[in-house]
This record gives sequence, structure tokens and C-alpha cells, in this order.
Amino acid sequence: MIRRCAQCRQPTLLPVSRRMQVYNSVIRYKCDNCSAEVDITPAASIGVLTMVGVLAFSFWGWITFGRGGEVSITSLSLFAAAVIIFSLIAFAPLAKHFRNPLVKAGARNCPPLDAGGDHIAKRPILWVERLGYFAGLLVPVVVILGVLGVAALIGYINFTYFSN
Repeated sequence: MIRRCAQCRQPTLLPVSRRMQVYNSVIRYKCDNCSAEVDITPAASIGVLTMVGVLAFSFWGWITFGRGGEVSITSLSLFAAAVIIFSLIAFAPLAKHFRNPLVKAGARNCPPLDAGGDHIAKRPILWVERLGYFAGLLVPVVVILGVLGVAALIGYINFTYFSN
């Protein structure tokens, strides 16, 4: 995964390390030409963060504004400020993808993860990160549907076979 360096504009930004964070991994790239370094979060993790934020703000907006009454300027201002702050936080890592675009994807030659403890969800996180931004948008919805499906199945079994 070779990227174009944002500083020297040469296609010489190569991955040198990868480390796990709480909810994603971060790949460190280093330019062979100008020695610039940049940490890039995989696009799927940014997609997951985006969808979780959209779902949270949808729920908050439905609770706050869904009753059809008069909306106070304070609640509208707080909601708008939270959406703006979240957008800045969520899309800052995405900007690095546009400033340092992929030149040659080819084989996935990501460096191995740095040793530093065993992350409890390393395998599923790395699997999701191979899928891309739009698949990352779908992952929270699939997880929510899976949890609700299991809960519905448990409820069906409980009330069908164990009711009085």
C-alpha cells in the first residue's frame, strides 16, 4: 500500500509499522524521499465511527425533537455544536486519506502489528479494516441487528416453550 506523500508529492510513502488502539489499528507511513511520517487510520474504522455517530445523533435527535413540540434554542444549539464537533473529530482521520492518496494498492503488504500486549478484539478489528469505508458503515448496523435477532430468538423460545 504505497501512498503519495502530502509534503513532497512523490509516491514514496511506505508503511513502516502498525499498532492497535482501543477500537482500531493505526498504520504509520514514512516517506523515503523527505522522511515525513504520518499515522493513517484504516478507512473501515472511520466508517464504523461515522455510523456509530450517525446512529447516536439520530437517537438523540429523535428524543429531543421527535415529540413535535416547540424546540428551545439551547437544545438546538447544543445538538448543532455536538454534530459539528463530532464531524471535525470523525473526519480529521479521513482527510489524511485524501492528502496521502493510495498510489499502488496491489498486495496488502501491511507491516505486522507491533508487540505490545494482546488486544481482545484484534482479529475482528483487523478483518473489518480490510473491507473499506462503506463496509465499515454497515458493521454497526449488522452487529445491532445480530444482537436484536438473538434477543428476539431468546424471547420467542422463552414465551413459546416456557410460558405458564
